[in-house]
Amino acid sequence: MPYFKIIKIDATDSTNVLMRQRYLSNLCEDGEVLSATSQIKGRGQHNSVWKSETGKNLTFSVYRDFKNFSIKNPFLISCLVSLSVKTALESFSLKKIKVKWPNDIMSHDKKLCGLLIENIFKGSHLSSSIIGIGLNVNQKVFKDLPNASSMYGISGQSFDLDEVLNSCLVALNSTLQLLEKSDKEIIKLYEKSLYRMNKPSTFKANGILFTGVIKGVNREGLLKVQVEDEKIVLYNLKSIKLLN
Repeated sequence: MPYFKIIKIDATDSTNVLMRQRYLSNLCEDGEVLSATSQIKGRGQHNSVWKSETGKNLTFSVYRDFKNFSIKNPFLISCLVSLSVKTALESFSLKKIKVKWPNDIMSHDKKLCGLLIENIFKGSHLSSSIIGIGLNVNQKVFKDLPNASSMYGISGQSFDLDEVLNSCLVALNSTLQLLEKSDKEIIKLYEKSLYRMNKPSTFKANGILFTGVIKGVNREGLLKVQVEDEKIVLYNLKSIKLLN
């Protein structure tokens, strides 16, 4: 794959942290990929921990330069990266792949993949991103993680990690070309793949459980939830949790 430069490492605390260190040292190249066999202190959204069994899964970070695009809305990157992973998983015939807002990847109500995207701005424009992807591939047991699964867990088949990594990178490169489309078009594509879209669901906000219906997202990535009296309320990631 000529576009990407894949650097494989045995172990690191976090591929995103290591990539940022390389960026700050002016060592990053567009399309550089750090892929770790073992990630000791993997991170998810809001400093949550991403646990991954050594040698069974993919933990990697991609550096992408967006200097040729005029991007003011970072949520578009999250949309397209999520859709790229969905595309890659579907290429292996996995079914019912959905994006759980904002960017967890689900299959059959089980979480397969988490993303951590760190955007770098110059002025008001997004200049580059460090895209961290943790994808459960061949892990069979998820202790104390009842909602987690893997490609193996969903399909009953084992997968070659290099083949899955290459498929993810091909899909990522292709999907990010959609940045040439309008914000509205990208968000519409994202909403078509949104987990539990238009289905009654249970949420928790401010310690209170309630039933609502996901109706999409706005341009900034806030979740639109229809509550009682058909009122639409906007929530950010810190203020609401989708339970089921």
